[in-house]
Amino acid sequence: MFTIRVGKRKIKLLNWIIFILVLFFIIYLIGSVFFMIPVFTKSYNYKLVKENYEINNKVFFKNLWFTCKTTEEYKIKAENNFIYDALEKDLIKDGFKKRKQKLIRVNKSLGTCKNDRDLYKKNHSDNYVLFKLNGEKEKKVIYGNDYNDEYVTAKISDKVIKNVNIISNVNKNKIGKYLVTYTMNISKDYTQRLYRIVNVKDEEKPVIKIEGEKNLFLNYSEAYKEPGYTAVDNYDGNITNNVEVKNTVNSKKTGTYKITYKVKDSSNNVAIEQRIVTVKEQNKTVNKEEPKIQVKDGITYVNGVLIVNKTYSLPKNYNPKVNKTALKALKNMQADAKALGLDLKLVSGYRSYETQKKLYENYVLKDGVEKANTYSAKPGNSEHQTGLAFDIGKVDSSFANTDEAKWIEKNAHLYGFIVRYPKDKIDVTGYIYEPWHVRYLGVDLATKVWESNLTLEEYLGLK
Repeated sequence: MFTIRVGKRKIKLLNWIIFILVLFFIIYLIGSVFFMIPVFTKSYNYKLVKENYEINNKVFFKNLWFTCKTTEEYKIKAENNFIYDALEKDLIKDGFKKRKQKLIRVNKSLGTCKNDRDLYKKNHSDNYVLFKLNGEKEKKVIYGNDYNDEYVTAKISDKVIKNVNIISNVNKNKIGKYLVTYTMNISKDYTQRLYRIVNVKDEEKPVIKIEGEKNLFLNYSEAYKEPGYTAVDNYDGNITNNVEVKNTVNSKKTGTYKITYKVKDSSNNVAIEQRIVTVKEQNKTVNKEEPKIQVKDGITYVNGVLIVNKTYSLPKNYNPKVNKTALKALKNMQADAKALGLDLKLVSGYRSYETQKKLYENYVLKDGVEKANTYSAKPGNSEHQTGLAFDIGKVDSSFANTDEAKWIEKNAHLYGFIVRYPKDKIDVTGYIYEPWHVRYLGVDLATKVWESNLTLEEYLGLK
């Protein structure tokens, strides 16, 4: 083996190497322990408070041989999820990793932790760093208007920082919530950020345009026909289909009515317009002259109209069958109603004297004479014997509340029919309200009677 002479002694080279290594290790161990003792483990806590968030930071400094290990634990609190998500995303870019409810970053550097800790305290001191928003933390911008940023105040050790990085995704032409991020680098490992929320809002009401006159006048019993309307919004465009119309017009009652048009856009801006409809007084001059009554072969005609009621009856042998013109008009009315999803089936049409007699006598046995007389005619006094009257839909009091009954009331005259026994007219006709019972008069006369809001007897001047 190789030897090294030291004075008069000879030492083997291997032993010499081992001696040097052991000596170095002892010196390294003693030095390391000495180096670790001052700040073996230290912690530093601080809270970073900004306009719309705060970070509670707990920092651990630990010496390991000649290395300082720094562990940062961030806990975030934000005013809303919008800010929280943005901050969390930016911190992850800075090297933090998410662990449960914390964000953690670990750094290692050569040297003592004392220097790292002092530098950390300096960089994170409010006296050293001034970084705040100018103006509002949440700013409203009206849709279509430009966004003017109010910038920030940024200083490090009282030195104004001008190279603050700004990232903005604000779109003035689209309603929504946007974020402006301001970034300032304090050191290579430390970045502060500020966030401003920008709300682009539409606060302009839609515009409803009413077609035709805003003040309309109707004759008594004249049907109201909607002239039309449109609605346009500055953001949503044409929203005519969203318009709600409230129509309270009752053309058979004199007075002033309001038709309300209401629409709401996607930003909940509401527009309302109104149309005023005035129903004129009823024309009271209908047939003021004494009615012309004629009786031919036992059949009564008033002003040329065949009349049958509790006063005027038909001969026992009168047997005209169903009137073909009336039946054709009925079928046309049924077809048009069916196209609208309405069922106006024929329940009863022409009846002979004998048939009416059997019906009436059965009703008398069931309910007595007085009550039977309110809904059934005596033989000879029934309109069904004329061949001009029909029961359609359903012969029941519940029929009055159906769409079919409402449609008949408003449209039967267009086919030449009237509802023969109207509501609240029992004192005139002698019969209860029968929305199912229609009488054919021809379109011209039926329309005049309907518009007069009178019973046939009243229109002819019999009452």
